[in-house]
Amino acid sequence: MIDAFLLSFIPLFVAFDVLGVLPIYIRFTASMEAARKTRHLRDSLLTAFTISLLFVIVGNKVMTYLGISMQDFLIAGGIVIFITAIRDLIQGRSEPDGENEFFGVVPLGIPLLAGPAVLATSMIIWNQYPFYYYLISLVLNIIICGAVLFFSNFILKLLGKRVVEALSRVFSLIIASIAIMFIRKGIQGF
Repeated sequence: MIDAFLLSFIPLFVAFDVLGVLPIYIRFTASMEAARKTRHLRDSLLTAFTISLLFVIVGNKVMTYLGISMQDFLIAGGIVIFITAIRDLIQGRSEPDGENEFFGVVPLGIPLLAGPAVLATSMIIWNQYPFYYYLISLVLNIIICGAVLFFSNFILKLLGKRVVEALSRVFSLIIASIAIMFIRKGIQGF
């Protein structure tokens, strides 16, 4: 039971890659007053949670309607996750053009927090484990993202920018490995 939960929690934790988002969040909220910064953070967490949950619920219905099997999605999702991870590994996270009123929703909530890796990983976890494992994993990951971003300045001072960047790259490598595992499981499923 704990193993199955960890197999749903850890890939989602790695896919969120909050340490990769951390420098971008700090850069674009550094000059904001606390209330506005808190509002953007709240908006981003609600957006990431809602989009992730809606994606797995609606996505499953669309997949069934279109006749897309879980093996098809494992392979396609694995490829998308792999490409995203390699791009992040080589280029780093792309930064938004500028801060706007909806910064917390787009680009912070989606695609920085709930990007392709999170959405594909969510769909795969939703279909491989009991739904409550996914729901608990999602809620815990949103809480972790919220805590990391809320204490962003402290974390950056504690670890330093280079360590945060290095950890983000390690997470990208782990995401790429998880993507290969998804592709392998999809092929084995046929």
